[in-house]
Amino acid sequence: MGRIAGFFKLASSSISMVKIFNEMESRGDYKAFIYTGDGIHKVCSASEIQSMSLNEAMIGFDSLAASSPLSSSSDQFEFIGDTDIYNLDELACELHCDAVENMSILTRLLQDTFSLDNCSDHEMFQRFNSSLRTIRGVYAIAFHIGDKLFLARDRIGIKPLWYGVSSGFAFASEKKFLEMSGLHEVVELDPRQILCYDLKNDTIKVYDREFLQGLAEHQGSFVEVRDGLLSLLKDAVSIRVPDEDFGVMFSAGIDSTILALLCKGFAEAKGVICNCYTVGLSGQVPSPDITCARKLADELELELNVHEIGLDTVEEYLSTVVPLIEDATVPKTGVALTMYAACKAAKNDGINILFAGAGADELFAGYNRFKSSASVNEDCIRDIMEMHEVNTYRDDTVAAFTGAKVRLPYLDEKFVEYALAIPKEYKISDEMNKIILRKAGVELGLPKYVTERGKKAAQYGSRFDQALKKLAKRAGFANKTDYINSFQESR
Repeated sequence: MGRIAGFFKLASSSISMVKIFNEMESRGDYKAFIYTGDGIHKVCSASEIQSMSLNEAMIGFDSLAASSPLSSSSDQFEFIGDTDIYNLDELACELHCDAVENMSILTRLLQDTFSLDNCSDHEMFQRFNSSLRTIRGVYAIAFHIGDKLFLARDRIGIKPLWYGVSSGFAFASEKKFLEMSGLHEVVELDPRQILCYDLKNDTIKVYDREFLQGLAEHQGSFVEVRDGLLSLLKDAVSIRVPDEDFGVMFSAGIDSTILALLCKGFAEAKGVICNCYTVGLSGQVPSPDITCARKLADELELELNVHEIGLDTVEEYLSTVVPLIEDATVPKTGVALTMYAACKAAKNDGINILFAGAGADELFAGYNRFKSSASVNEDCIRDIMEMHEVNTYRDDTVAAFTGAKVRLPYLDEKFVEYALAIPKEYKISDEMNKIILRKAGVELGLPKYVTERGKKAAQYGSRFDQALKKLAKRAGFANKTDYINSFQESR
């Protein structure tokens, strides 16, 4: 849920760190930490930053509800990260230390990996990459050692990271941070690459990270492959279940219902409560998601929290969401509204962590276009590799704004690799998509009206698309696109 940024060679550039601080301060209760080369400093005002003589600095922001700061340093290096690591206990055992929180474990992991004894850039990359491969979780990390700066993010790209080199060197969680700071040539870091910036020579190298290469199609029977899928999904869910009450974004479709049922079981075992959140437009006609969610929650004994909002509230949310997600097309805005409404409702209930079903459609050929695909699994792989460009930046940015963490079990790397090796005939036919996931739902005991429910995108299931149409008409716009763009122009 944190945001990070870093700036190097500030003395020779016009980059302004103050503008980023002001943007984050306007979002709510955040604490800020700056690493300036002589330690980590908590910063409470923009004037404190202006009073510092900075040539290079890294800054991290975290919600006051967060569990840990984002910055860490040692005698050899310093780094900053936006992270959510799930295998802390396993890593702590391997490193012979206590699993306290993300950054202390990452500090120890990198301390045990790096040294300054004449390592080449390539050797540093190999060590860094090997360390990152032991992590189960999502992360965007900047690692500064000697005169080198390394940037990396999880290989699916759930945590965002952008950089620019036109005026000094800078990186940040959000593209807009760099643009408002004076950088105009901003690039998204490829999740399958590690970037190395040489501060001395002002040069950049990138190193490729292998991912989803050479997947061998599963040869087992349908039942064997289904059982393997369920086993890995249960593991992906269980490792993400926290030691506190948490939530599930619940549309009552097959993806979120499987998650809700698994989360409920693991929550009960831990003695915490799993709350399902369903959001939609209020009115005489309930949204399809809310109608189905109420029926299903009663049958499966799920804790359901329904939040219906009116047109005026939708318009209020748009004034926040549209500038936040930057590329505000009609579909992206509708989905972002659903994410924002659910996260906001959860945070109002004191819930900091929400599970969501992102990735299931991409993994299991859930879109109608897959029916005409010449190579279903190749298209599934491409969709997963492009998710950071299409979906995850939007979702992480919206969630981070509210201070919520969103966890995505379907995008667990082990589960992704398994799902992308499932034969296409187990995924899709002329009559049905996501076949094997639906059959997994049957195996879990889900009712037929769920396992056979057709896909309905978030903006339609919540009726937020209808809200956009009504609001555009009320405001005198010819279409939804022009109405949405008006929120960008008014910022």
